[in-house]
Amino acid sequence: MTLLRRVMLGLFACSALAASAVAEPMPHLVGENGHYQLEVNGKPFFVLAAQMHNSSAWQSTLPEFWKVAKKLNVNTVQAPVYWETMEPEPGKFDFSGVDSLIDGARAHHVRLMLLWFGTWKNGAGHYVPLWMKRDMAHYPRLLDADHHPLDGMSPFGHETLERDKAAFTALMRHLAAYDATQHTVIMVQVENEPGLLGTVRDHGKAAEESFAGPVPDDVLKATHKSSGTWQEVYGDEAAELFSAWAVSRYINQVATAGKAAYPLPLYVNVWLRYHGLTQPGVEYPSGGATVNVLDLWKAQSPSIDVIGTDSYTTQLAEIHNGVLPYQRKDNPPWLSESGITLPSTRWTFDFLARGGIGASVFGVDDPNHEEAIAAHGADNALLSPFLPILVEKARVGDVVALLQEPSVPSPVHEFGSWAVRGSFGAQWGSGDPAFTPENIGKVGRAIVARLDPTHFLVVGRGMRVSFLPRSHDLKVHEVERVEQGNFDSEGHWKASRIWNGDESDYGLDLPEDGAVLRVEVTS
Repeated sequence: MTLLRRVMLGLFACSALAASAVAEPMPHLVGENGHYQLEVNGKPFFVLAAQMHNSSAWQSTLPEFWKVAKKLNVNTVQAPVYWETMEPEPGKFDFSGVDSLIDGARAHHVRLMLLWFGTWKNGAGHYVPLWMKRDMAHYPRLLDADHHPLDGMSPFGHETLERDKAAFTALMRHLAAYDATQHTVIMVQVENEPGLLGTVRDHGKAAEESFAGPVPDDVLKATHKSSGTWQEVYGDEAAELFSAWAVSRYINQVATAGKAAYPLPLYVNVWLRYHGLTQPGVEYPSGGATVNVLDLWKAQSPSIDVIGTDSYTTQLAEIHNGVLPYQRKDNPPWLSESGITLPSTRWTFDFLARGGIGASVFGVDDPNHEEAIAAHGADNALLSPFLPILVEKARVGDVVALLQEPSVPSPVHEFGSWAVRGSFGAQWGSGDPAFTPENIGKVGRAIVARLDPTHFLVVGRGMRVSFLPRSHDLKVHEVERVEQGNFDSEGHWKASRIWNGDESDYGLDLPEDGAVLRVEVTS
């Protein structure tokens, strides 16, 4: 080998090594005024997530989870970080579990969201280190109205807050050292369904003194009230608003400290006030970011980028009632947890169409969910190739989800001079049917995106999609061409066949195993 060739090969190897070491852009949210998207590696990213059970982030249980995650065809997994094991002794941190999760995500070619189980987990202190729980003098417990200690930490415990801030900062600093080049971890959840259970507010000494004092000015501004004590200003709602202020302020300080070490997007998830729940501290954690205190939470937690919603329902109306209030100018929709069921397959389509950042299913490593896992996995595989274009189109309002819901009329959406209608249980040769009892239990779903004034993308299964002209002039308005196919790696449409005749005479019948169509209509 000549000297010149050796030099050239050496330079090539060095340049390749340097290119491999170039860091991906930091994951971040872009947008404003309610139109947001998550960008990962500089590209639009919609989170298709699977969350493991609470006690599955162990070497003995992770192999089974990874098998299920593969079946689900997700692009992201959510896994807990346990404060009690990460800091087994004061100031001594063990990140081996975190590294195992990151290494596993890399090996399985998925992104990772870490869930910080710190001061709060489901309105309690389950994952606070034992050495803190046993030292109530320094780390005070939450007290009820009779001053009985509860399974939770006081949000007024200064030393508890400092310990949580230090531990979370250590976690984020470790992520910066271990993952700043690859950005396997794309978001971090700060606490888990925080708030107080067993009491509406804390009754410890510091809490009592604060509750008896004046409401802080920033709280008054966020709630559009004038000055006074908590009870004077808020009456019957005073205790819950007081808790929302205490919890959101506490968590924002934890988030701010962590972000200073490594500025990944951060979110908080919410145990929702829905299903007819009305009693804070009993039916849901008091002081969490529930809809009735959402303005206060957003004002008090600027270091939290997103407030996500945990919704366990099979009904479309309940999903909308619970989560749509969180689609705000200052908050993108994010289904941070949902049940792994057949009906919940529709929620991914819904959140994608409305410009959400993602949708997750919880507890997937449960052996009793094989049918639902297969359905979610098939949907994720069907949608995945089109996520970048769907995210971009949803951001400007050019995407709609057509979802089957028992007893609800066929959904219709207008796109300029055209309307699209979804119908279910359709038979060839007959018009779009009304709801019939035979359709109970079925969950047809599709997403339709307007690519330009005359082209639409249709992705879905188990339903009929019809394109209906809205113009009433004397011109011809019709579906001119229907192609089944896919986009190539450069974003060019490649048709595999044309639908016509029986396949389009009565609308486009999407089979149960799914189809992807590009529809061309007259202008």
